[in-house]
Amino acid sequence: MPPKSIAILEVEREGGDSSRENVEFRLGMNVLVGPPNTGKTKWMETIDFLLGDDPSPEHRETDDIFLKFDVARMRALIAGEEFGIERRWKEKGAVTKVFLGNRPLSLDDYRSFLLERLEIRPFHYPQGSLYGDRAWPQLGWRSLVRHVYRRQNMWSDLADKQPASEQHASLLQFLGVGNRVFSTDFESLIAKQNQLATLQAQRDNFISTLQEISRELMQADELSVALTPQSIADADRRFLAEEQKLAGERDALLSNLRAAASTKSAPLPDAVEGLTQTLVKLQSEMEDNANTLKKARNRQAHLREYREILGHEVERLERSISAGNVFADLKVTHCPACDQEISAAHEEQGRCYVCKQPLDARATASGVNRIEFELEQIRSEITELNELLNRLEAETAGLQEHQTLLREKINGTQELLRPVRTAAAAILPPELAITNMSIGRLQEKRRQLQRVKAALDRREILAKTIQDIQAEIDKLSGSVTEIASTVDYATLGDRLADGMNTYLNKLNEANKDAWLVGDVSVQLQEKTLRIRVGKSDWQNKLGGTLTLYFLLAYHYALLTLMRFPESHFPGLLLIDFPAEIEGASVADKENFVVEPFIDLLSQEGMENCQMVAAASGFFGLEGAHRVELSKVWKA
Repeated sequence: MPPKSIAILEVEREGGDSSRENVEFRLGMNVLVGPPNTGKTKWMETIDFLLGDDPSPEHRETDDIFLKFDVARMRALIAGEEFGIERRWKEKGAVTKVFLGNRPLSLDDYRSFLLERLEIRPFHYPQGSLYGDRAWPQLGWRSLVRHVYRRQNMWSDLADKQPASEQHASLLQFLGVGNRVFSTDFESLIAKQNQLATLQAQRDNFISTLQEISRELMQADELSVALTPQSIADADRRFLAEEQKLAGERDALLSNLRAAASTKSAPLPDAVEGLTQTLVKLQSEMEDNANTLKKARNRQAHLREYREILGHEVERLERSISAGNVFADLKVTHCPACDQEISAAHEEQGRCYVCKQPLDARATASGVNRIEFELEQIRSEITELNELLNRLEAETAGLQEHQTLLREKINGTQELLRPVRTAAAAILPPELAITNMSIGRLQEKRRQLQRVKAALDRREILAKTIQDIQAEIDKLSGSVTEIASTVDYATLGDRLADGMNTYLNKLNEANKDAWLVGDVSVQLQEKTLRIRVGKSDWQNKLGGTLTLYFLLAYHYALLTLMRFPESHFPGLLLIDFPAEIEGASVADKENFVVEPFIDLLSQEGMENCQMVAAASGFFGLEGAHRVELSKVWKA
């Protein structure tokens, strides 16, 4: 089985002047040493760049690496197989690419390649509240590198400038349980729970708003407390009964009117009905005539526009013919091949005096003939358009005249009907109008009730949706609970704590007073990570030097995870030591803080792991491959 680790074998940089410099490393412990300004940190940053870092454009414009060099290369063992990796930042379009051998990859594809080779499956994790609106980001390769590469100026947190939720997710990934803690079922469960809460709030707000609006729109005793389907049905029956009662009263009034009218001289109902039918017919005919008139006018406008376009084309062709007549008599005065002057003294009749070929009158005039033919065609088309426009104008005038006539007939018919309507209004009693208005109000109330009932039925749809989502939540909860029950957080926390305490024990072996502030405990939970020293949070407890020891213990613990087959730590540490802590030099501490790592890397099961430590000294350090830098970089 190939090792799930990555190790750096060689790093090289090349400038535009063909200058090259390189460093070579081995498996196990490597120390990168040299006086100040010899580029130790720049080599570490180069490795980080080759591991998929994406510096900002501002950084590339000012950093010495990108100014002095054009290309960076690295040979690395990735899962036991050697690969050549190259970055080119001055080649157009290549700054965001990584060349794996000769194959260009985007940064995202390259990072995915590294994760795949190391058998690390990315997962999504929550940032902030589990039930917040933010989408869960994916824990990618660069988040993990923050725990692999300790920068020279980043010695204050487990992974500086990384949110606590991302640190927690990274540790779960290294411990090999990230996919179980933040499984796709868990992500779906949280999404469904958010959806359920939203729907429940929406349903409550919907019912509350509907109740308030309904009370303002309708005054119904049946709906004074709350809307229910039965109350709506009761109100509808009461309104229907009132409507039927008023309809009966109206029928009685009309019967009395008919009886009273039968004793008087009967009007001429046939004449009134005939006038009414005539009015309806005239109005319908007028509407059809208006539509026809509108279409004719639109057609007329379109043809006029087309005629104007053809007119412009005629003018253009006429100008072409005029220009051709002007240039026709111009002669060739110089040879088109050698540019020498041509004499027409020996011109032969019927032959071209330049090429000596027979002149063809038809060929000479063919261009002009084609233009004239085209001009004649367009003029014919303009003539046809003018005839069509004349017919349309006549048709439009006729339609307009007919429209005016219809309007006069309608006005005349309405004048004939006005006395009849006035007489009917005088005869009808006011009680009939009041009854009709009351019936109309009741009918509108019934229509409003039906609309409210339709809106209230949506409550049932929401309830059914909520029920379906709750069933999915119950199913997902069982799956998530089953998966989560396999994660032993206490054992995983102890695994980290044991690694850190082992390192600190080794420090005290070398220097009895190195660590006297208590043991380290790791409280790892599904959503949180807390590391204590003694009984206090480590960040509140430790000063500068002790923080250095603590963070090295953390990296030591991560490296010990390589002994566990289920872990996903890549087996690589890049540690760039600071020159000073709290004003005191770190040089006198360098050897004894890395000696525990040398011992660990020499143990069984750690053969494929590697650590690169950059500092100024490491004098007399045994068991480490030493890479010395001597060339001082000049500003």
